[in-house]
Amino acid sequence: MIQRPGERTKIQYAEWVVHVLIWTSLFAYLWHTAYTLGPFRRQEGSIYGPLLWSAGFNVALFYGNACGLVPWLFYRQHYKKYIVWALLLYAAVVVGNTVVDQLYSLSLFSTEKEPFGADIILNIQSKTVILSLSLGYGLTRQWFENQKRQQQAAKAELTTQLKYLKAQINPHFLFNTLNMAYASATKSNDLVTADIVEKLSGLMRYVLYESNEDTVSLEKEIQYIDDFVSLQRQRLSPELASRVQYRVEGSWQQHTVAPLLLIPFIENVFKHGIILSRQSAISVSVQVSDNRLILETKNDKSLHTRPAEPNSGVGLKNARERLLLLYPNQHSLEIDDSGSSFHVRLQLELNPKP
Repeated sequence: MIQRPGERTKIQYAEWVVHVLIWTSLFAYLWHTAYTLGPFRRQEGSIYGPLLWSAGFNVALFYGNACGLVPWLFYRQHYKKYIVWALLLYAAVVVGNTVVDQLYSLSLFSTEKEPFGADIILNIQSKTVILSLSLGYGLTRQWFENQKRQQQAAKAELTTQLKYLKAQINPHFLFNTLNMAYASATKSNDLVTADIVEKLSGLMRYVLYESNEDTVSLEKEIQYIDDFVSLQRQRLSPELASRVQYRVEGSWQQHTVAPLLLIPFIENVFKHGIILSRQSAISVSVQVSDNRLILETKNDKSLHTRPAEPNSGVGLKNARERLLLLYPNQHSLEIDDSGSSFHVRLQLELNPKP
C-alpha cells in the first residue's frame, strides 16, 4: 500500500514516541542501578545530574553516528572516512564523559572516588555498545529510506508511462471514430463487427477515464477482462477459440481492486499462448472467496525459441512492481516457467467497498 502524507506523519510520530520510550527506560534503569548499587551515596546530593550528562553523551554518540555518519559516509561506501570520523566521535564522547565524571559527577555527588582508568574503561564498554546499536539502527533506517525512495520512483515511472500512453491518443477522435464504425456496422446489419467495436470502445473508455482512481470496483475490472477475453476469442479461428478456457467464480460485487492490475497476466497468456503450429491450450481462472482473489493463468510454450522483443517482459515487471507497491504483505505471486507451459498463480487480499 502506498503511504500517503498523513500516514507518513503518523509513522514518524510513532517512531519518535518509540525513541522517547527507549531512552526514558534506559535512564530509569541506570538511575535505579546507580541509586542501589553505584558509588552515589551522598545523602544531600542528587544522582540526576550525572545520569543526565551521561545520557546526553549517549544520545550524541547514537544519533551522531546513526543519523549523520552512516547516511553520509557508510551508506555511500566511504568506509575509510566513516571509520576515521566514527572513531573520532567515539573517542570524543568517551573522553568527554570520563572527564565530566571525574571533575563534576564523582566529586559533587559521590562519597567515593573512582579511579580515572576504571572510569574510562567503564565508558569504553558502554559507548561501544551504544556505537554498535547506532550502526545497526542507522543501516536499518537507511535501508527502509532507500526502499521507500525506490517505491516512490517506481510509482512515478508507472504514472509517467500511463500518462504518456494516454497522451498518444486523442480520446474524442477515437470515440467518434468508434461510434461511426459502430453505426456503420449496425446499419449494414453486421452484428459481429458492431459487437467488436462496442467492446473495444468499452475497453478504451475504461483505460482512459476510469482507471485514474487508486481503486475501482472489482466488478468493473472483471467486466474489462470479460470484454478483453471475448475480443481475443473473436479474432481467433473457431478451432483456436475453442481451446481458450475462461471462467470467473465467486462474488466480486462487494470488493475493490487497483485498476488494470490483473490484465497484464491475461494479456501475456494470449500474447505467448497462441501457437499455430500445434494444438495449444489457454486457461484463465478468476476465483473470489472470503475477501481473497485467486487468478490463475496457464498457456503452452512454443517449442521454438523466438527472439526477444524490445519490450518483452515489461508488462509482468510493472505488474510485480505495482503489487509490491499497492499490496505489500497482501499478495503472493507464483510463476512457473520450468516445463512446457507457463503457469501464473496470483493470490490477492481484497478490500471491501467503502
